Amino acid sequence: MKALAQGVGGVSATANPIANSSGSVTNQAIQVLQGPYVTNTYGGGVSCQGTTLNMTPYIQFADSRKDPWEDFYNEPQYNVTDATGKMVPTYVTVKNYPWEDWYDDRTYVSDGSDGNTAGDTIRWFPDGSDITIIQDIDSANGVPDVVDSGGEMTPSWYKPVRTDMRANQSFNLGLSATLSIPLNRGMQRKCAAAAEAQIASVTQATANKRLDFEIARLKNCGELLKAGIMFHPKSPYASVCADVVVTNPGGTIKPHTHEFPQPTFNDPSTSSSSEVDPSSLDTDQSSSQSGSASEESSQASSELSQSLSSRQVSQPSGADLLGVWQIGHSLSPQ
Repeated sequence: MKALAQGVGGVSATANPIANSSGSVTNQAIQVLQGPYVTNTYGGGVSCQGTTLNMTPYIQFADSRKDPWEDFYNEPQYNVTDATGKMVPTYVTVKNYPWEDWYDDRTYVSDGSDGNTAGDTIRWFPDGSDITIIQDIDSANGVPDVVDSGGEMTPSWYKPVRTDMRANQSFNLGLSATLSIPLNRGMQRKCAAAAEAQIASVTQATANKRLDFEIARLKNCGELLKAGIMFHPKSPYASVCADVVVTNPGGTIKPHTHEFPQPTFNDPSTSSSSEVDPSSLDTDQSSSQSGSASEESSQASSELSQSLSSRQVSQPSGADLLGVWQIGHSLSPQ
């Protein structure tokens, strides 16, 4: 036989569980952005990628609080006494005295069952015994007595109450980093070799263009100097052809002249004591001629060196507007 519990002592026994939960969650995340590899371009379609290190510093600060901010507040306290205002019939136990309004002198005839003699007249409530009466008693009516008496509800005093407000603050400082490394090291080495070859090719092309420029400058300056055309020494452009020297082509001699000294002879009639020896005269003449020839050759050499030095100009300085740089580049067989 089944018995279903529907109520216990007037209280419902039906299961009705209720669960309540509350809470707050704050999520903070750091985003790491991975960029592409560092790419170096060397021209000619050569681009190489290397190891990349991405570092991202971050600072986070959070502050949460209520507005307006109150540490505590004053709660007014009122006199809510409610003792009167409604008459309620109530059973009251009182003493049975003759001078009271509720005095009860009723009697009954005993039948002997109550321990008294049968036929005796017995009082229900002897004098001074407890009796229960119904009496209207002034009780609370749900309205404060101040209001019932025609007054107003005014605070009697103020009670300070803490609001329990708290400021929540958080400060985070950190650094996030990612390291990206290419796995194919062989291709990286080949790309590095191609980059070196490309740089060498560009350097050689630049040197060739520089050589062409210097040769063209030398040729044009030399032709202008041969024609007697040149910048004024005080011109800011004189340094363009300052280091160009014009000399005779190889295998040719510059036209020049030599002056030979005339020999002198003594008259025999004026000096009888001195005699001229033809052999000695020939010897002296040949020696004087050879000396004159050597002097003329040394003079010609000095004239040539003076001519060259007069055509040479000091090296261009850094103050010239068009300074000339010479780059020599020689290739030797490996």
